[in-house]
Amino acid sequence: MAEPWRLRVIVFDLDDTLYPERQFVLSGFAAAGAWLREQRGIPGFAEEAERVFLGGQRKKVFDTALESLGLVPDSALVQALVGVYRTHAPSIQLFPDADEVLEWAGREFKLGLITDGWLETQRNKVAALGLERRISCRVLSDELGAASWKPSPEPYRKVMAFYGGEPEGFVYVGDNPAKDFVGARALGWRTVRVRRLEGEHFSMGATPESRAEYDIADLRELTRIIVPS
Repeated sequence: MAEPWRLRVIVFDLDDTLYPERQFVLSGFAAAGAWLREQRGIPGFAEEAERVFLGGQRKKVFDTALESLGLVPDSALVQALVGVYRTHAPSIQLFPDADEVLEWAGREFKLGLITDGWLETQRNKVAALGLERRISCRVLSDELGAASWKPSPEPYRKVMAFYGGEPEGFVYVGDNPAKDFVGARALGWRTVRVRRLEGEHFSMGATPESRAEYDIADLRELTRIIVPS
């Protein structure tokens, strides 16, 4: 890139962009395991769920973990465990580079957040990370309805309505090319993809329509490619 981008607003994705999503997953397994032990007297669920997840399985993790404990994964039990997982107060922390960049960006730019997922889950994550005091405009897309989850441009429009100004002054920083950049690009925003080795979407390819303009491995790289307008 010949010259840094001159921008007013930096908008971040949440999961695997500002904190490790795996932390939330393991925290949720621990909460679900504690519930199962307290309510049914059955230990070991968190450990089994973690084993299944770290082994690469992403669907029916709870079913598989229950079966490995010799239990029938009936729908009522699975739904109860999923409910605990989604609504627990997570034990999560910002990536070190995210913490540093939020400090830097908060002095130089307006900040936004756009995140998909179950509303209570995402609210709990935002609270656990202390983002209410660091990011003024936070769009949890589930508040707008499932049709407004990314890649819909609606959450991006909400940020633009909050701050005003031309789309060329906004950038979206995310990790998932399947959904993070399509809506932003459609509105004329700049786009940056952070590709972390441990991220769920590190190896995901991108189409011309879903590709970010710039790929980085560490959010601190933003300090050399973005300057205040």
